[in-house]
Amino acid sequence: PVAQLEDMRRRGGTTDPWLRTGALKGVADGTLGSRTAAMLAPFADDPSTKGIFRIEPDRLKQLVIERDKVGFQIAIHAIGDAANRAALDAFAAAQAANGTRDSRHRIEHAQVVAPDDFARFAALGVIASMQPVHESSDMRWAEQRLGPDRSKGAYAWRTFLNHKVRLAFGTDFAVEPLNPMRGLYACVTRELPEGGPPGGWQPQEKISIDECISAYTAGSAYAEFMEGKKGQIIPGQFADLVVLSTDVTKIPPPQILKTEVLRTILAGRSIYFKP
Repeated sequence: PVAQLEDMRRRGGTTDPWLRTGALKGVADGTLGSRTAAMLAPFADDPSTKGIFRIEPDRLKQLVIERDKVGFQIAIHAIGDAANRAALDAFAAAQAANGTRDSRHRIEHAQVVAPDDFARFAALGVIASMQPVHESSDMRWAEQRLGPDRSKGAYAWRTFLNHKVRLAFGTDFAVEPLNPMRGLYACVTRELPEGGPPGGWQPQEKISIDECISAYTAGSAYAEFMEGKKGQIIPGQFADLVVLSTDVTKIPPPQILKTEVLRTILAGRSIYFKP
C-alpha cells in the first residue's frame, strides 16, 4: 500500500551507507526461456501461448500512477514485447495523470521490444536497464522462441542508443555469471563465449567497448540518481575503480574473457589485490 511505502520512506530505509533503498520494483511478466514472457503474438515454437502477465496492464497502470504521484522511482521487469509496451503505457499514463518530472523510471531487462516502442522509451525518459550477458546466454534458443523478425528487436542495444535511450547495464547475478568481462564481450561480439555464430547473432545491435563500459558505469549511476558521485573516475567522485591485467579497449574481443582484475578500489579503499 502507498501509505506503508511512504511511511518506510519517511523512516529513511536502511542506514547502511553501502545499500541504498527507495526504488520500487514490479514484475510484469515471466521469462523468454520458459515462454512466460508476455508477447504481442504467439511464440514461434509454441503457437498455443503468448506468455503471461504477472500484473495485468490496467492494474499495472493504476499501481504506477499511484506510486509515481507520491514521487517514487519505479522499475518494471518486462521481458516480452507486450510487457514492455504495457510498462511504457503505464509510465505514459503516470505522466498524463501526474505531470512530467525527473522520475528516471526504468524497465528491467527490456529484452524484446516492438519496433515502434523504442522511440517511446526516449520520449518518456524511460531507462533501459539491461544485462548484456543475457544475450550471450539466450541466443542459443531465443530465435526459436521469437522467429527471425521479432529477433531484430531483441537485446537491441544499438537501436536503443540510436534512439537516445539511456542504458544502464548490470549482471543480474546470480542468474548469470557475475564476471562483467562476459558482458563486455557480449556487447562487442554478440557471440557465444566459445565463439560463433560468425559475426554474432543480430550483429547490427553490437555496441563499442567504450559505449558498453559507459552503460555499466555512468549509465547505472544515472539510473540511481548518483551521477556526479560515482560512475566516472574524475575528481570529486567516489574513488571506485579496478586495475585490469590488460586494456580491454585495445585487445581482440576474445581476449576480453581472459582479462583479470588485479586490484579493486572502492571509495578509495583497496579491498582486493590479486596475489
